[in-house]
Amino acid sequence: MIGLAVGLAEPAKYLMDGDWENAANAASLNYIGYDFKAKQMNWNRLVEGLIPLMVGIGVHKFVGGPPLNFNRMLANAGVPVFRI
Repeated sequence: MIGLAVGLAEPAKYLMDGDWENAANAASLNYIGYDFKAKQMNWNRLVEGLIPLMVGIGVHKFVGGPPLNFNRMLANAGVPVFRI
């Protein structure tokens, strides 16, 4: 969730201001790397959103599931809400 939130922070700010065009452009920059306004790729902005998302997916897959199965250990311990 944190990896997703990193890339969505700026678009969420624009959405709260009611600026849909800049929100869509910021989300595109963070996850696709394409700037619709300048009509070009921006690799630096792609790294700002995509890398944290990929790290979050990796942690979820390898810590929460096999081989570590941390989520199963939490469930067996009776922890009701917290999962990775």
